[in-house]
Order: sequence, then structure tokens, then C-alpha cells
Amino acid sequence: MRIIREYILGEFLKPFIGCFILFISLSWIIDLFDSLDEIMKAKVPLFVLCDYYFSLTPFIFVNISPIIVILATIFTLGSLNRNNEIMAIKAIGVNLWSIIWIFLCFGIFMSIASFSVNELIKPNSYLHSIELKQEYFKPRANKEKNHIMKDIALHGTKNRIFIINSYDVKRQQITNITISESNELNELTRLIAAKRAQWVEGFWIFYDCIITEYVDGKIKASPESFTEKVINIDEKPEDIQRANLQPDLMSYWQLKKYVRRLKRNGFNAHKELVILYSKVAFPLANFIIIFFAVPFTLTRSRSENLFLGVATSIGISFCYWGLNAVSLSLGKIGFIPPLLSAWITNIVFLFIGIWLIESVKK
Repeated sequence: MRIIREYILGEFLKPFIGCFILFISLSWIIDLFDSLDEIMKAKVPLFVLCDYYFSLTPFIFVNISPIIVILATIFTLGSLNRNNEIMAIKAIGVNLWSIIWIFLCFGIFMSIASFSVNELIKPNSYLHSIELKQEYFKPRANKEKNHIMKDIALHGTKNRIFIINSYDVKRQQITNITISESNELNELTRLIAAKRAQWVEGFWIFYDCIITEYVDGKIKASPESFTEKVINIDEKPEDIQRANLQPDLMSYWQLKKYVRRLKRNGFNAHKELVILYSKVAFPLANFIIIFFAVPFTLTRSRSENLFLGVATSIGISFCYWGLNAVSLSLGKIGFIPPLLSAWITNIVFLFIGIWLIESVKK
């Protein structure tokens, strides 16, 4: 059985690596042609282009990994079936599940790899690609503007809400900032307003600052004014720079922390919770999608066109994405619970897939 496992795994890795290279390259080429005018006008250096596309690769990998897995599974099983190797393996007493588990185990491995890349690599690498595009792809007249972030809202630690008019990324300088602090009952306890704030050696220095203390929602004493004051807060320049980062581009732990802040400040976090749960649910598509690739390949005779099996299985995989998109949308608007909206597609497809495989065994 060990020899059979090694043989099947070796046959599987060949189309897997080929599909991986093909889809990554196609994604690069599509993006290159889409940005070609900007690249030519800005005369982007070759090393910057290489850095940009390598930075995009983790983002591409997370999104296309399920389709790579299903195609590699189809090609491998289709080849084994056409050459009567599946029949020969079953003839020597090897259970069909023993063959299927080879692909399922690889699906589990890919699910873990997809989740890990999404957590540890994708957020920073994708941000780096955005920074490169803003720095090198834009006309020179607009480059300076790209260093200024406008109208920032940040939900910080200790129930703090930051409202920032503009932030100079390069100088690490804030213009017009208001910070409201609340207690666990969402009652205002302190309000900080300043015309300017500067990050200096690990601390924020506020200029022309007014601090007002509150008790039970009422002003405790007269507001205090400061020409210059160091205020100890947890938020750093990188937190402000990522304040407007979309939830689906955050890591699981970043988003979980963000959701906790929203809830503490009394905000509705339905949309963010759906995205949070889907960060675990979606990578499992690499595992679940195999349940459909296996039966639709093995049930076809050796003389049938392999393309038909490929088209059928890919069609089913797109049904997975379609149903998943609908359920996530329903969860984001609060029609169904966030946890259910993220997992319902996996649950439905898992049970149908197991039923299909059991049908093949019979």
C-alpha cells in the first residue's frame, strides 16, 4: 500500500504543480495587461515589477487554491481510470476509500497551507503590493498625495474611537484628531481634541490639545488646555495606517480584535463576523471540493471525454462559490446568523460529497 500511495501522490503532484504555475502566471499576465498603461507612463523598474507580483502571489494563491486542487485531482484520477489502474488497485483488495484518502489528506494539507498563508503572509504582502503600486505606478504629481490618508475612523483599545482628518504616512503626523474614550457601559469618560499629533521616539505628542473628563455622561470639570502634551495610548503609526484596511484583508486575529472593539463600542459587527468565520471556513474548500472531483471522475468510462468530467467538476466547484457568496451576503445583512452563513456551504457540500462517494463505492 505504501508503494501505491507514493505512486498516486507522485502522479498527483505533477498536474498540481503545473496548474499552480499556470494559474499564478495567468493572474500575473492579466494584472500586467490591466496596468500596462500606468507601468509604461511611470517607467516602473523591472525589480519593482518583480517585487510587486511576488507580493501579490499569496493573495492569488489563497483565492485560486481550491480550483488548483480540484483540477489536479481530476487529471490524476482520470489518468488512473483510463489506464485501468484504479481497477487493478481494487482487484488486489485495496478499498476505494484508501485511494480517496490520499487526495483528502492532501486537501487537508492545502486547507492548512491556505489558512496559514492567509494569516501570516497575505496581509503584509498585499499591503506591500499596494504601497508599491501607489509609489511607482502613479504619476509623479499624485505621489505626494498618496502619502496623505484622509478621513480615518479607528476603533482602538480601551473603548477608544479615533476620528482623524488627515494622516501623513511619511512624516507620521496627524492633523485634527479627536479621541473619545468610553467605559464598559459605553458612557463617555474622556474626550481628547488636538490640532496636530506627532509620533516621536515611541510616543504621540499632541499639540494645541484640549482634554475633557466626563462622569456619568456629564462634564466632570472644566476642559484642560495644553500647548504640548504626551498622551500614552496603545495605537502606533502602523495601526493608523491600516485603519481603513478592509476586513477581508486583515488576518484572523487582527479581525477578531477589531470585531471585539466594535462590539465594545456598541457597533453592529454582523459583516465583520461573517468575514471572520469565513477565514476558517473558506480554506476548507480545498478539502471539501475533492468529494465532488472523485465521484464525477471515477463514474466516467475510459472512453468518455475527460474534458466533460473536468467541465462538470469545475461547474460544481463554481456552484460552491456561488452558494457561498449568497450565504455570506445573507449573513452580512443579518438575515441569517454569521456563523451559519460562513459554514452552511461547507456543511451542505460535505454531506452531498460523502453521499456521492458512497454511491461510487457501491
